[in-house]
Amino acid sequence: MREKRAPKYKVPANIAESSITLRDVLRTTKDKKNACIVVLDELTDVHNVGAIIRSSVASGVDAIIIAKNNQAPINDTVMHTSAGTAGMIPVIAMNVNDAIRTMKENGFWVHGLFMSGDTNLWKSDLTGKVGIVVGSEGEGIHAMTMKLCDYGLAIPMDSKVESLNASVSVAIALYERLRQINI
Repeated sequence: MREKRAPKYKVPANIAESSITLRDVLRTTKDKKNACIVVLDELTDVHNVGAIIRSSVASGVDAIIIAKNNQAPINDTVMHTSAGTAGMIPVIAMNVNDAIRTMKENGFWVHGLFMSGDTNLWKSDLTGKVGIVVGSEGEGIHAMTMKLCDYGLAIPMDSKVESLNASVSVAIALYERLRQINI
C-alpha cells in the first residue's frame, strides 16, 4: 500500500514581494459592512503563522498584517501549514502600531486577544469593521500595541489552562465573528 504524502507548496512571489498595501485593502473594503483584518504582533512560529493564514482565508478575512521585523518569515513551512492558502490573501509586512492607527482612522474597531482581556469573547461585538490582534507566542501583545486596541478579548477556558496556542485563539475569535455576522 502506497503512503499518501502531503502536497508540496512553494511560496508564491506575490507574498515575498507584495505590492499590496494596507491603504489598498482599506480602499477595497471601504463599503464592505463586515470587513476584517488580522494583525500578527511578532509571531515567531511559522506553523502558527500558516495556521492563522488558513483560518483567515476560511473565515473571509480581508488581509493579514505581519510585523515588519521580528516576525516569522513567509516560507515553505508557512505555505505547507496554510495548505497553500497563503497566496489567497494579502499578507502585508509593516509596523503593527502604524497599521492599527490607520485601521482605526478608517472606521475599524481593534480587538486584542489577551489572556487577561476585559471583555469575554462571547459577549463581544465583532460585527462591522474589525481588526483582531494576536501577540507573539512567548510575550503576547506588546504594551504599546495593547494600548492601541479598543478592546481586550479574553477567551473563556478552564482554569487548569493558562492560555491557548496563538493560531487556535485567532481561529476561535474569527469563527465567533463569523457566527455573529451570520446570525
